[in-house]
Amino acid sequence: MRVRIQSVTFKYFKNISSGKILFPCNLDSDIFSLKSDVLGIYGPNSSGKSTFIDALKILKYLLSGVPVKEYLRNCITIGHDEAELSFELSVENDHRNKFRTIYAVQIGLDHFNETVKVSTLQNNVWGRMNPVMVNRSTDYKTVITPTRRRNDLFGKSSQILDELRSTKRLCASEHRSFLFSDEVLTLIQTKSDNTLWCPMFAAIRHFAETSLFVIDNQNTHLNSVGTMLPLIFQTGNSIRQLELPLNRPTVIQDKEYVLAEQAVAAINTVLCKMVPAVKIALVSLGTEHTENRNTGIRVQLIALKSGNNETIPLPLKYESAGIKKIISLLPLLICTYNNPGITLAIDELDSNIYEHLLGELLRIMQDSGQGQLIFTSHNLRPLEVLDPSSAIFTTTDPQKRYIRPFNIKSGDNLRLHYFRDITLGGDSEELCQEISSIEIAHAMRKVDCCV
Repeated sequence: MRVRIQSVTFKYFKNISSGKILFPCNLDSDIFSLKSDVLGIYGPNSSGKSTFIDALKILKYLLSGVPVKEYLRNCITIGHDEAELSFELSVENDHRNKFRTIYAVQIGLDHFNETVKVSTLQNNVWGRMNPVMVNRSTDYKTVITPTRRRNDLFGKSSQILDELRSTKRLCASEHRSFLFSDEVLTLIQTKSDNTLWCPMFAAIRHFAETSLFVIDNQNTHLNSVGTMLPLIFQTGNSIRQLELPLNRPTVIQDKEYVLAEQAVAAINTVLCKMVPAVKIALVSLGTEHTENRNTGIRVQLIALKSGNNETIPLPLKYESAGIKKIISLLPLLICTYNNPGITLAIDELDSNIYEHLLGELLRIMQDSGQGQLIFTSHNLRPLEVLDPSSAIFTTTDPQKRYIRPFNIKSGDNLRLHYFRDITLGGDSEELCQEISSIEIAHAMRKVDCCV
């Protein structure tokens, strides 16, 4: 099973009136290629970089059946009644069936509409993109349209229809996706005889829950950079995650301790090549009873600093923000490097990371990785190592927020191209509002008496 994001379309979402991003994999002749897919978003502050990561976070929550009310606040562009997000996904399930799937949502102050459209690949020819399930928040009569597709997936039983109605009301009250709710997916798996679409919905849900990682800069449980170490374990087709705090001890189960030791050893294999003087270790502080009356092992992560022919143990809370960020990102980067089914999105990847190391990491991910890596950055060093198809520039125009660099010749330095376009113009859209050092200095002198 493998799912990848192919494109994202925005309309009246936060500071984006209109915009569309095509991922590099979407530009390839084979959208199911197993090679890496790296995409970097560049632009000035408040130009739509973090907004793009926010959209991916909402996608993860919706497809995972998680309530999204908290994350939909202030997401509609001022002056409009609703925001629209549309995500195109490529899906290849365990039976090697291939799909192009569009999941679109309309978010209003008092409504939430969803649409799933699907095109299947048969005999190397893509079929039409047809709606499979449409959920309109006010439609409690038919519940899901088209009726023929609903009957194909759930049957014609009035009891099932009543169950869908009650589930729809529950999902609306809890502000979560109806089409990807636990209840609807359970009905599809238990009541449907459709052997084509059922595995597709299961694959998308599995992707959102276990293979789509979104690291933002908000105070959410997904923002673990610098505070948590996410250890990822893959057994067969299943991926599970164990998070260990970097700044304090915690209690884990015996079987988790063995896996955590193995994961820490794997991290050190890579970490010592990036920061030679630093390793990490998992220290057992003895057994402890948990609140559910089980016995666990109290553990703490520490840093081992090498120097002057000795190794000094140091609690990780005393390490620099940069070291803690590298340590907490490494498990996700390693997993993305080795697994074509992983999608990792990171806001401000460059923060606290030395720019040469940043460039080399991205070069490695692009040249020999397998997964999908999406990031935003203010540091332009990656533009010197990435393929032009892997770069997106934000613009000052809310009607056209994202553009790809063009007129790039072989051997051109994309970083210099970007600076030239900011300074002299040249792209079809303005990339950055003009900054006058003279006016800034004058303004600082003007308000000196006020501070």
